[in-house]
Amino acid sequence: MADVGERDQASRLDRSNCILPRSSTDATSTGRDTVSVDVDLYDQQNPAFALSKVSFPTILKACWVLTLQCFIVADVICFKYLGPLDLGEDEESRPKTPKAGNKSNSVQYYTRIDPAEPIWSFLQRLDKSLLNSNASVEGHGIGVADQRSSRHNCNTGIYLREAEDDLNIANIEVDVQLLFGPSHTSVQLVYNRSHTSTNMATSILRTFQQIYSQIGMSSSHTLLREVDACAQYDWEKIQGWTSMDPTPVDRCLHDLILEQCSLRPNETAICSWDGNLTYKELDDLSLRLANLLMELGVGPEIFVLSCFEKSTWAIVARLAILRAGGAYISVFASDPPVYLESVIARTKTRILLTDSSHVDRFQGIVPTLIELSPQWLRSLPTGSRACQTVQPESACLVLFTSGSTGTPKGIIQSHKAYASAIKNYARDLQLDSRTRFFQFDDYAFDISNLEFLVPLILGGCCCVPGPMKTIDDLTREINSMAADTIFLTPTVAIKLEPQAIPHLKTLCVGGEPLPKDLVNKWENSATKLVNQYGMGEVAICCALNTNIDPVGGAKVGRPSTGTIWLVDPSSPNKLMPIGAVGEIMVEGPHLSRGYLDDTATRRTEAGFLKAIPPWLAKMHPNRTHTRIYRSGDLGRLNHDGIITYLGRKDTILKLDGCRIDALEVEHQAKKCLSDNDNIVVDLLGIINGQDEPSLTALIYLDDHPDSTPPAPNAVPLLKDATTDSFAREKIEEIQDSIAQSLPHYMMPTTFVLMSWLPRTASKKVDRKKIHMLGQLFYFAQLEHRRKDVSYAQKI
Repeated sequence: MADVGERDQASRLDRSNCILPRSSTDATSTGRDTVSVDVDLYDQQNPAFALSKVSFPTILKACWVLTLQCFIVADVICFKYLGPLDLGEDEESRPKTPKAGNKSNSVQYYTRIDPAEPIWSFLQRLDKSLLNSNASVEGHGIGVADQRSSRHNCNTGIYLREAEDDLNIANIEVDVQLLFGPSHTSVQLVYNRSHTSTNMATSILRTFQQIYSQIGMSSSHTLLREVDACAQYDWEKIQGWTSMDPTPVDRCLHDLILEQCSLRPNETAICSWDGNLTYKELDDLSLRLANLLMELGVGPEIFVLSCFEKSTWAIVARLAILRAGGAYISVFASDPPVYLESVIARTKTRILLTDSSHVDRFQGIVPTLIELSPQWLRSLPTGSRACQTVQPESACLVLFTSGSTGTPKGIIQSHKAYASAIKNYARDLQLDSRTRFFQFDDYAFDISNLEFLVPLILGGCCCVPGPMKTIDDLTREINSMAADTIFLTPTVAIKLEPQAIPHLKTLCVGGEPLPKDLVNKWENSATKLVNQYGMGEVAICCALNTNIDPVGGAKVGRPSTGTIWLVDPSSPNKLMPIGAVGEIMVEGPHLSRGYLDDTATRRTEAGFLKAIPPWLAKMHPNRTHTRIYRSGDLGRLNHDGIITYLGRKDTILKLDGCRIDALEVEHQAKKCLSDNDNIVVDLLGIINGQDEPSLTALIYLDDHPDSTPPAPNAVPLLKDATTDSFAREKIEEIQDSIAQSLPHYMMPTTFVLMSWLPRTASKKVDRKKIHMLGQLFYFAQLEHRRKDVSYAQKI
């Protein structure tokens, strides 16, 4: 009899799910197709098959387990198996032509994968699994479930059959079938056209072949994590897509802008609500301020703080800091004193530039506080020469993250990184000296750097709007300034009406998943919609998708600068096959220099690779490789070279061994919500050694009577949504929407109502804060229920 631990493990494995995601774009297609290849299943060149002393079906099951893990990313893999159940462990008892399977001996296998386990040990563990329909699990985390169960925990299988047999097992979307004919043996991958694309099916079969070969050539010491799943075909395809060696732009940003000042001195550089500047005026005023900053000690690797409302003079200040050789750090006036003191101490900043609206806020914070005004700038002595010692590798800016989990990261960007990225960004979006770029973002956010550097380096115009409180204000400012290019988050972009801004040529969106409703809204407009994907550690962006369709809204396109690699989420030393799920890894001259000060050393080491992975050195041996950054994002390299973003590794939840994409659950739920509502799906109940997990939907309903505006230094009220009569109907709609589109294990079991939605300083949903609040609420509710049970038992 199994002990309690074994029964608990059995229960967890029995609840595990392993659903291969849909890849077909034609849900109406019917029937099944096949891709196949002939194989020599007992190749004498593969010593492991004989030496490991495992049954033939075991080898096939092992190959399928490792193949599925590439395309699903789960610790526990399950699949259906139809074939001989007992072939023995020695070669003599193993039939040359295995007996064909039938539905009566179909079983569902579960196994947990440990990358550090030797392959042969894994094979022997599979071989010794309990082969009867009533078994669930052995102590090593492998088991067989009753195929007669009504639960459909997986949608793939592997079957052994005679060539003339025909199989069509219910609820199976993809299966590998081994056909034993009189003259040859073939591996067929059979798939439903409505679920799996031909390209994906072919990729899965290639991966299966590759893993079969790798296992065959393994030794007793080879570990599972050392299995190379990337087939030669995929390798060569990826090699071709990444053959272009990214060329860095070894220039300083201010020098590129000054070239435009010489070329077009009388053209408008800045069109702003508080005054326009020509390129000649921009050159003159920024040089005057740069000379003053140099007298105050600013030079290469010297940081200068700045805090401005949107204005012409904020851009003059930034350019002046660069011309003085320094690097700017933009902060909010509303930043807490402790945060500002930390930034100042870590950067050793002694100068802060600001405007009249914030000068009182910063009194006494730094030794030198400078209030900028047009009159004061014009009163400064005429400049002579700017800093001559600044280099392309010198710092141009430092971007600080929110620091919601501790000390904020200070990301150091160089002139070279931004110059290299802007060159390619302008090429991909067809921007030039006629571009009028709208400056929407607050200056403390990284996108604001793109909004003024891109147009000024191209000789275009940076359009700086006045205060905006509504979407009507934004529309009016775009039209009044004749802006033709803008970057917005999807949350803002979806509120704009395309017909209201007819002269907008390019709308770039990013920072959040791209909803299908937004794509549909702009699909027939004259404005080009661009999905822009990036992160603070990369200048400007990582990838652009300029050809968006409603079905592929998650596709972020191709790299704009450098190269994007998809690697094993647990190790950058394994390149993933085409179509598989991998961690996005970025290489190129547009990467940041790393993080500020010694306190970030561990972060730099974790994010930036110390050495080039062996597979990359082999793929491009003659390339001069630049820095490489592990993003923590998951993605897929599609068969056309386009990259699909699948979410953060920390939004891919694991429950009972199942991989749950929180963003996908949220996407399905949002079909029932208004534009002002929101939902965050999270896994609560795992903290301080306690483990009572629950997939939870935390919901904000804008029209709920209890909903309130966000309050500073406060937290929203949370309540059990199922007890709320107003929310109950909406919850039922959400449940129906999820049930129609996603596996049952992705259905939230707990629903929590929030009075308002916490957001970060950059206006993104603050998932970390919501998780913390959700945990506190969940355990308070759990403790309350336990007390009720205890009291009832006493009675």
